[in-house]
Amino acid sequence: MVNILVFFALMFVAFGLSAFMIYGKYKNTLHGKPENRCDRMGDRWKYFLTNVVGQDKVLQDPISGLSHVFLMWGFVVLGFGALNLAVEGLFHVPIPLIGTNPLFIALKDLFLLLVYVGVIGAVLRRTVLKPARMENSVEAFVILGLVCVIVTGDLLYSGASFALGEKADIRGASFFGNFVSGLLAGKSPESLKSLASAAWWAHFLAMFTFAVLIPSSKHLHLVFAPFNAIWHTLRPKGSLAKVDFEDESAETFGVNKMEEFTWKQLFDTYTCVRCGRCTENCPAFQTGKPLDPRALHVDLRAHVEEKAPLLDKIKAAGENKHEITEAEQAILDKTIVDGIFSEEFIWSCTTCRACEQACPVSNEHVQKIVDLRRYMVMTEAKMPEDVQRTLNCYKSGNPWKLPRGARGDWMKDLDVPAFAEDTEYLLYVGCSGAYDDRAKKVSEALVKLLKVAGVSFGVLGNEEPCCGETIRRMGNEFEFQPQAEGNVELFKELGVKKIITLCPHCFNSLKNDYPDFGGDYEVIHHSELLAQLVRAGKIKGTASFGATVVYHDGCYLGRHNDVFEAPRDVLKSVPGVKLTEMDKNRKTAFCCGAGGGRNWMEEHIGNGQQRINEVRTKEALDTGAEVIATACPYCLTMMTDGTKAHNAEEKVRTMDIAEILAKSIEAPAK
Repeated sequence: MVNILVFFALMFVAFGLSAFMIYGKYKNTLHGKPENRCDRMGDRWKYFLTNVVGQDKVLQDPISGLSHVFLMWGFVVLGFGALNLAVEGLFHVPIPLIGTNPLFIALKDLFLLLVYVGVIGAVLRRTVLKPARMENSVEAFVILGLVCVIVTGDLLYSGASFALGEKADIRGASFFGNFVSGLLAGKSPESLKSLASAAWWAHFLAMFTFAVLIPSSKHLHLVFAPFNAIWHTLRPKGSLAKVDFEDESAETFGVNKMEEFTWKQLFDTYTCVRCGRCTENCPAFQTGKPLDPRALHVDLRAHVEEKAPLLDKIKAAGENKHEITEAEQAILDKTIVDGIFSEEFIWSCTTCRACEQACPVSNEHVQKIVDLRRYMVMTEAKMPEDVQRTLNCYKSGNPWKLPRGARGDWMKDLDVPAFAEDTEYLLYVGCSGAYDDRAKKVSEALVKLLKVAGVSFGVLGNEEPCCGETIRRMGNEFEFQPQAEGNVELFKELGVKKIITLCPHCFNSLKNDYPDFGGDYEVIHHSELLAQLVRAGKIKGTASFGATVVYHDGCYLGRHNDVFEAPRDVLKSVPGVKLTEMDKNRKTAFCCGAGGGRNWMEEHIGNGQQRINEVRTKEALDTGAEVIATACPYCLTMMTDGTKAHNAEEKVRTMDIAEILAKSIEAPAK
C-alpha cells in the first residue's frame, strides 16, 4: 500500500508540476494578437500525419533524423508499456491486450533496442560527428542519460521477472528480455526480486524527472511541436499576411513589441528546438551577416519569458496598480528592433525560406522578419539609404527610375502581339524583363519560343505595371496594397485569366499575394510552360547546344513554389546538353542573395563577410560546368556577377533556360 501511495504522489507532483509549467509557457503566447489557425482541419491533420507521425522534415537530416525517429516512436510504444509496467508493479496484474499480448511485447522489445540505437546515434552526433550548428549542453546529455535509465529499467524488470519464472506466456515473444534473463541466470530469487524492484522504481523515477525537466529545456518541443504542426500556416509558402489598414485600433503597423506579434508567432519561439538547422542553411549567416535565424526564436523567447509574466502581474493588480520598478519598466519599454535584434540583423534576410524549409518543427521565420521591416518602414520611416532609394524609385513604376514610356522598348522589331480580349495568355515580362539589358535578351528568347509553339499570347508594353513584389518584402505594405489593387482592377478590365511570367518574383506575387486582393489567375512560370510545350512536341530542339550545364534553383521558383523539375526538363530536351548538379540543389539550394529586396541593396563584405552570390557561383563553378543556367532574371544577374568576381566570365556563360532552348531551334520569321 505504501508503494502505491508513494508512486501516485510522485506521479501527481511530477506531471502536475510539468503541466503547470507548460501551461504557463502557453499562456505567455496568448499575449500575441489573435489569429485563426483552426480552419481547414483536414489539411492540418494531413500535415500532422506527414511531419509528426511520418517525421518527414526531421528526416531531411538522415543521421540525426533516424536517431530522432527511433527515440520518438520508441517513447510512444514504451509509453503504453509503461502503463502496463505501472499496473504490474503496483497491483501484480498485467493490462489486457498490452501486458498479455505477444505481438505488443515483441514490438516493445524491438523499440527498446531501437531507442538504445537512437541514444548512441545522438551521443555520436553530439561528439564525434558534431556539426558546427549544434550547441552541446549538460542538459542534453542528462536527458539522454534519463532515456537510458528509462529503457534499462524496463528491460531489467522484464529480464528479472523471466529469470524468476514469471510471465511464461509472453516470454517467448520478448527476445530482448529473454537475452537479459539469460545474463541473470544463477542469481538468487531474493537478488532477482530486489533487482526487479530497483529497476521498476528507476524506470519511473527517471520518467518523472524527465517530465519535470521538459518545460524548462529544449525538449519542450515534445509538447509544443505536434500542435505547431497542426497550427502551421496553410497560406501558400511564398505569400505574406495582409496588413489591415482599416483596423482603427491599430496604433502602429508592423511589429516592434512582443505583443504585436500574433499568438502563433510567439508559440513558434517555444517550439524551437535550437537545433540550428535554420542557421546552418541561412545564406546570410553562412556568409558572415548579422542574421541568425535560430536567434530569431531563441532571443525572442527569452524576451517573452521576462515580459509576459510582468504583463500578467500588472493586469492582475487591476485598479490597485502594480508599482513598476525601474528594471520592470526597462523590460516593458524594450523593443524588438534595436532592443533585441539590430537593424542589420533584420535587413540581412533574403527571404529565401531556407530556414523554414530546414526547420523540423515548422517554425515560420520570414513573416516575422517582414513584420519587423514593416514597422521600420511604415511606422518609423527608418531604413537603410539604399532601401529608401529603391522605394523612391518604385514611384516611377520600376526600381531603376526609368521612364514608364520606355517599358516596351525591349520588343522593338520583334513584332510582339498586344494583349487583347481573345488572347489566351498575358505575357507579363516584369521590370527586369522590360528594363534590364541582360534580362531583355531572355524576354526576346521567350517570345521567339512562344511564337514557334503557336501560343496565343500578348503583352501590355508601356501599360504593363510593376507587380510591387520588392516593395512588399522590403516592408512597404502601405504602397504595395494600392499597387496590387490597381493591377487587379486593370487585369479585370482587360479580361486577363492566364498569365505567363518571366520572373519567379512576379510569378510568386501574382500567384500567391494577389488572391488576397481579388486577383485570381492561372499564373504559370515560363519554365513550366516551356516544359509543357516540349513534352507536347510543340517545341523541339534540333541544333546541338554541346555544353555541360548546371542549373541553379532560384528560391522564389523552387522553395517558395516547388517548381524544381520543369526547368531541368527543358534543359534535358536540348540536344547536346549534359546536365549536372551542385551539391545543394532543389529544396536545399543555396540562395543567390537577391531576394527580399537584397537585389537593390549594397552587400557588405570584409570582416568575415562574403557576397552570397559569389559563394553560390563558386559552388556552380566547382561542378566544372561550362554554362550556369537559371530561370530568374535576379539569379541571372547575380550569377553573372559571380563569374566575373571569380574571373570566370570568359570560360563559363550564364544563361536563362529559355535562351538555351531558343538556341537549339530555328528562330521564327519576323
